[in-house]
Amino acid sequence: MFTRTFKVCALVAGFALAACDGGFEGFNVTRSAPERIELPDGLIVSGTAGWCVDTRTTRTNGQTSVVVLGSCAAIAKNAFAPRPDVPGVVTVSVENEAGSIPDAEILEGFLLSDIGRAALARDGKAESVKILESRRADDLLLVHVEDRSFRQVRGADTSYWRALFGLDGRIVTVSLVGLSNKPIETPLGFETLSAQVDEIRTANIR
Repeated sequence: MFTRTFKVCALVAGFALAACDGGFEGFNVTRSAPERIELPDGLIVSGTAGWCVDTRTTRTNGQTSVVVLGSCAAIAKNAFAPRPDVPGVVTVSVENEAGSIPDAEILEGFLLSDIGRAALARDGKAESVKILESRRADDLLLVHVEDRSFRQVRGADTSYWRALFGLDGRIVTVSLVGLSNKPIETPLGFETLSAQVDEIRTANIR
């Protein structure tokens, strides 16, 4: 179980943060701004109000699908399109192969460990990461993370929020990164992240 947890968290950390590279200065945008996308395995990633899929930075091949969500107005290049209440980028990573889902308590223990913090760190160093707060609700884990190495991404705040949960046998992570000049307040970060998790779960009710 621990080995699988480490593998998944390492993959998620790498894919999610890499996907955010284009989410700030020089954000790749397209006039196509869908509110949802269906992954190859049939799972649906849907954004909450104001968040749309950036189809140019979204990837659905390989072991993990990575869906990048940004402001609908920015992606569509349309000032009249909806905007989220929180400025930033949301990244959703989904395993493309079903398997066992670690309990939220196990995942929390892993992320609090040196190995787990190293997996979360952009530079791979545990000392770069501090877990500011973690919350568990049934099978959902929410964490607020400070990554001092995250300054490498121009325009990105050094802290971000991440949710981990299971969906149809797949581990899903949702990350929210704010802007350095418009930091997101902690309660609003958790609220925004929880709403996005609820949206994805609702979109996949069969």
